Amino acid sequence: MLAIWLLWSFLAYEGCLKQCCAGNGGSEVTETPVTPDDTGPVKRFPIDFQYGNAAAFTNDGFAELKARLVSEMKDNNILEVTGFYFESEPKPDGYDNMGFARADKIRQLLVPDIPADRIHLRARLVDETEGVKTGYFEASDYSWVTPEEVPAKTVEELADRVIIRFPYNSAIKDKDANIDEYLNKLADRIKQTGEKVSLTGHTDNTGQPEGNLKLSERRAREVQAILLKKGVKSDQIIVDAKGQTQPVDNNDTEDGRHNNRRVEVRLIKTN
Repeated sequence: MLAIWLLWSFLAYEGCLKQCCAGNGGSEVTETPVTPDDTGPVKRFPIDFQYGNAAAFTNDGFAELKARLVSEMKDNNILEVTGFYFESEPKPDGYDNMGFARADKIRQLLVPDIPADRIHLRARLVDETEGVKTGYFEASDYSWVTPEEVPAKTVEELADRVIIRFPYNSAIKDKDANIDEYLNKLADRIKQTGEKVSLTGHTDNTGQPEGNLKLSERRAREVQAILLKKGVKSDQIIVDAKGQTQPVDNNDTEDGRHNNRRVEVRLIKTN
């Protein structure tokens, strides 16, 4: 009986203690979830964009960027404005891809300080990076070129890829020492490093989409065959084909179509 009485007294005391504390303004302690501090400043750029949207936003630094571009305008040079885009983004009405739409929005920001006929629009597909769907990002590049430079080189090195261009309706590369030199260096490098390389074939929009898809694959296979002959292992080469679906230039001119007839070479780092 004494044990039962002691147990009842303890439980009664605990209940009374909780009620008294509550009555005196106390409260039960609960854990509050800790969330990351996401209230920091959002990084912006002179001209930036949002995912899935062609609208160009101007911010601090835009006036300086525009002034610099205007100062570089000469009597006969042309400003190439390249709009970047991600493969998963929708294609805006009236444009072949989001890259062209973004480049056009930038052109509208530069006119009339730079005449519209002095601006050439281009597009470039880029890899999707973390955070692009929720934040702001740069999606443009600018380059003044002279009319003599406008005809496309057969091989062109960009920051993240190399472009090998092809003749009209052909899967055989141009006989060009620059292409041969580049492919020799590429083969030597990946044989030594073990890196992989992706080869993506493209065409202009002349002809039918089905035929162009096959032609673009043949172009990529042409470069693959050259690398294999130089001793690159087959499992180091990834071949893809896009046909006419990813133009980088306007198909309304011969120079533009030449830019679109290409194989894009990109190195893939190994872990």
